[in-house]
Amino acid sequence: MHRLFDEETHAALQQLMDETIEALQLAKVSPDVDDLGATIAVALLKLGLATSFAEQKYPGFAKDVEEKRQRVLSALMPRH
Repeated sequence: MHRLFDEETHAALQQLMDETIEALQLAKVSPDVDDLGATIAVALLKLGLATSFAEQKYPGFAKDVEEKRQRVLSALMPRH
């Protein structure tokens, strides 16, 4: 199987993804809106860091992610 990243970067990305999942799991059980906001903020931060890691190896990756995000948003918008 072809690896997208060297071992060190792969390990760092794995940790960031694990931390993102942990933050999202905490968000699911947040007792109030402040906790929910904080855990979602952590998850978004971790995803941003993971995107930056990928961008270093694959320039244009972040732009591609944003373009895909925009397409998903457009698809979710009701058509009039």
